[in-house]
Amino acid sequence: MKELERRIVAAIEQNRDRIAETLQDLIRFESIVMADPSKAGPGEQECQEYLERRVAAAGFKTDLWEPDADALLEKYRGKPGAQQGRNFRGRPNLAATLTGSGGGRSILLTGHIDVVPPGERGHWRYEPFSGAREGGAIHGRGAVDMKGGVASMLCAAEILQELNVPLSGDVVFATVVDEEIGGMGTLALADRGYRADAGILTEPTANRVSPVCHGILWAKIVIDGIGGHAELKPRHWNAGGPVDAIGLMRFILDGIDLLNQRWRTDPRKNHPLMELSNQIMATQVRAGEHPSSTAGRAEIIIDVQYLPSEKDADGVGGAVKREVEAYVGALAQVDPWLAKNPPRVEWILDADCAEVNPDHPIISTFARACAGAGQPLQLWGMGAHTDMGIPTDLAKTPTVNFGPGDPSQAHQPNEHVSIEDLVTCTTVIALAVSDWCC
Repeated sequence: MKELERRIVAAIEQNRDRIAETLQDLIRFESIVMADPSKAGPGEQECQEYLERRVAAAGFKTDLWEPDADALLEKYRGKPGAQQGRNFRGRPNLAATLTGSGGGRSILLTGHIDVVPPGERGHWRYEPFSGAREGGAIHGRGAVDMKGGVASMLCAAEILQELNVPLSGDVVFATVVDEEIGGMGTLALADRGYRADAGILTEPTANRVSPVCHGILWAKIVIDGIGGHAELKPRHWNAGGPVDAIGLMRFILDGIDLLNQRWRTDPRKNHPLMELSNQIMATQVRAGEHPSSTAGRAEIIIDVQYLPSEKDADGVGGAVKREVEAYVGALAQVDPWLAKNPPRVEWILDADCAEVNPDHPIISTFARACAGAGQPLQLWGMGAHTDMGIPTDLAKTPTVNFGPGDPSQAHQPNEHVSIEDLVTCTTVIALAVSDWCC
C-alpha cells in the first residue's frame, strides 16, 4: 500500500467515533419530506445549515440557496426532475466547492437529506430521530437512506483536508432536498451549474458500486362501479347495477400480477446487474363508502419500474406509460362493464434513471480504492430510483451510487447502519477522491 493510502486509512480508522457521531447529529434533524411537497419538512433547513458549517470549516466555498420551483418547472417541463407543486421556501439546497491546485479531474460528492416519515412510532425499538448508538450500529430514520452516506462523504472530505492531501481537481460537495418525491432538488443543483468529471451519489448500496438504477412511475388507476346495497340481490349493470368496484379492482390487480410474470422473462425488462426484473407494484388501494354499500369507486396506486434503455426522447418514462395504459385498456375489454367504462390511469410522478458504462474510469478508480480499503469491488444494480440520472445526463457528470447500509432497510422501522459499514464507506470515498483528483 502506498504511503498516502496508509495515512488516509489510518486517519479514518482513528476517527470512527467522529463518523458515527456525525450520523447521529444528522439523524436528529427531522428533515422529513412532507406529503404536501409545497411545505417544508421540520428539519430540512437546520440540517443543511449544520452541513454548511461543517464544510465551510473544512475550507469549502459554500452556496446555500432556495431554488425557484416555478422557474425550474417552466424551463424543464416534461424533463427529469421537473415536478409540479413544489416549493423550496425553508427547503434549501447546499453546494460547496473545494478548489484544487489545477489540472486534475473534478468530482461531485452528493446525496439527499430529506427522509420519509417514520410511520408508526410503536414499531420502532428506539425513537426514530434519537440517533441511538447500540450494538455497533447507529439507529434512526435516515441511518441508511441516506444520512449514513452523507456522513461518510462529509467526513471523507474533512479528513482529506486535515491530512493536507494534495488535490489537483475540484471537489464539489452537494446535499439536496426533494429526492424522496421526485428529484427536483437535484434538478436545481444541475441547473445552477454544478457539475464535475465524475460523481459519487452515496445512496445505500451495502458498499457496492452501482452504475445503474431504475426509473419509477407513480400512477393512480381509477375504477368506476355503481354503488348500491351490498346485502340485496343486484340487478344487471344495464338496469342500474350495482357494480362492485372492489371486485373490478381485484380483476385489475390480477392482471397486473400476470403482466409482472411476463416481464420476468422479457429481455427489455431485465438488466444483468439487477436482482429483479422490472415490476408494477400496487402500493396503495382505496375503495368503498359504507360497510353495507357496494363500492362505487376504487383507486389503485402503482409504482412502475423502468430501465435506462426504456427512456424516451425526453429522458423519462413516456414509452412505459403508454405501455401500461395500453395494457390496462386491453384488460378492460375483457369485461363488458369495463369495456364501456374503462379505468383511467392518472400519472403522478416520473423519476428518471441512468447508467454509467462499467468501462468508465470512475469504476477503475473505485477498484483501486476498494483494494486499498480491503473491500472487494462489487458491481450491483440499484433496484430503486436514485437521483443519479440528472447529474449523469443533464449535468454531464457520470455518477455512480456507493454508500453504506443494507438498502432493503430503507423506509423501514428500526432502520440502522453498522459503524463498520460507515468507516469502510468513508475510507473508500476518501481513497477514490485522492486518486481521481490527484
